[in-house]
Amino acid sequence: MTVQGTSSPLLRVLVCSALALMAVQAIAQSAPAVPAPPSGSSPSRAEGVLRTVALIMGEPNYSIDGGYQELEEGFYSAPELLPGERMFAPINEIVVALGGEATLAADSRSALFSLNGRSVRLTAGSTDAEVDGKRVTADKAPEWRNGNLWVSVWWVFDQLGAYSKWDKPRQRFTASFILPNSKKQAGVARGGAVVEGNLGEQNEAFWASAQGVTVGDVVLGYQNADGGWPKLERDSSLTVPVNRAALSGFKAKSTIDNDATTKQIIALARAFKGSGQVLFRDGAVRGIEYLLAAQHRSGGWQQYWPEPQGYKARITFNDDAIANVLEILRDVAARRGDFAFAGLDLSRRAAAAYDAGLGLILKTQIVVKGKLTGWCAQYDENTLKPGMGRAFELPSISGGESVNVVRFLMSIDKPSPAVVRAVQGAVSWLDAAKLSGIKRVRREDRTLEYGFDFVVEKDPKAEPLWARFYDTTEGKPLFSSRDSKPRANFDEVAYERRVKYNWYTSEAAPMLKTDYPAWLQRTGQRSVLRKKWWEVEPGAAEAGD
Repeated sequence: MTVQGTSSPLLRVLVCSALALMAVQAIAQSAPAVPAPPSGSSPSRAEGVLRTVALIMGEPNYSIDGGYQELEEGFYSAPELLPGERMFAPINEIVVALGGEATLAADSRSALFSLNGRSVRLTAGSTDAEVDGKRVTADKAPEWRNGNLWVSVWWVFDQLGAYSKWDKPRQRFTASFILPNSKKQAGVARGGAVVEGNLGEQNEAFWASAQGVTVGDVVLGYQNADGGWPKLERDSSLTVPVNRAALSGFKAKSTIDNDATTKQIIALARAFKGSGQVLFRDGAVRGIEYLLAAQHRSGGWQQYWPEPQGYKARITFNDDAIANVLEILRDVAARRGDFAFAGLDLSRRAAAAYDAGLGLILKTQIVVKGKLTGWCAQYDENTLKPGMGRAFELPSISGGESVNVVRFLMSIDKPSPAVVRAVQGAVSWLDAAKLSGIKRVRREDRTLEYGFDFVVEKDPKAEPLWARFYDTTEGKPLFSSRDSKPRANFDEVAYERRVKYNWYTSEAAPMLKTDYPAWLQRTGQRSVLRKKWWEVEPGAAEAGD
């Protein structure tokens, strides 16, 4: 192409570019479906925020700026590789996490993704697509799986303005976006005097203060219509209204995971007691009604309710979920303490739910070689057999969650013979399962992705540790990675899971040293501990364990 009457080389280039763009637009408007070209360039440095998405072959998760989330909440979906080294995966959770919108239509098996002023519409089984309302041809026909649309990730992200790369040695796909600041991206406010992590630590004087009323209002403000609460990060501020727009997918759903719902119920009960404001009492009652409605026919509680999916439908002891629920129901049933306001009908129903929940605990204690041990972190909701949680949390006996189950059982005023047997069996197992003479050590290493690693070293003076998980046949420590394959040793765990998950716990130590002796004294039972290992020099008398 030549341009007459232009003396400046730069001007000639600009004019040619403009003419070329006009020609392309004219062709696009007259032609039906054409292949949509990749962006082929890095993101602009325009004002905004840089967000980088990463997916790794074989791992059922994605990360945004290094923060990991599950690819499909509750399932174990891992991306697949298409010809040309392009990934095939569901992306609706990713788009929403980036601040966009993802709308799935089950009847037409289609999806509309919108981000940063751009949109892509796709339908399962067809390469016909729409980008910003114009017909184009996708590089791969999407597929409808488990109520979700799987797509060619590279192609879709390119249409949404990303700069994509494939790292073959690491089998890792990344897509970088420059996105404007939005309310969703701003997320939930962090930090301050009262955060999600210390909500339960506020005293009686706080709840009678003006600040206590403010926090009570904030807690009420993000209660869901079903009466429960979503799970927030530990440093989420509760002195300003929670940005609900930043909560999407399962992040917006009610759960008992990580103290969610139970912590808020207690906070509102205390806010009512301190301020006398009826709306706080009513919010707490709605929360209690949620717990009663969510109880599974087995007597337990699922991690999420209603409409849980995947492992989130499991009966869960993880993070003390069921123990927390039962402690509230016990107080509601007795109409005591923070729940003295409970009516007779609510009290009666809470008592029945409590009895069913206690029965579930006794029924699900794991037996190995004829001996009672501990509990799995989660159980299949239909068979009540130990179940898998996240991809690296295999069916097992939990060295962590079992501790607070025992604490709950020891808190029962008049334990039945069945409860006593459960406590003694679990205590005996925890004592035998302790790992002596080792410690987990952090090693700095700037050549590694996170700049450090964790290793296990021998140390005869180290305090006892417990594995987070033990296998259900031999009772030996159990480890895994995101591939869900069992491993016998910590050093066999993949690097990311080795440094981003705590495979050891010391929670059993204070329970065995303090809580158990107090329980023995109160109930008149005899100790099943072989010896008080904490009263001897660490490593000396434990060498044979």
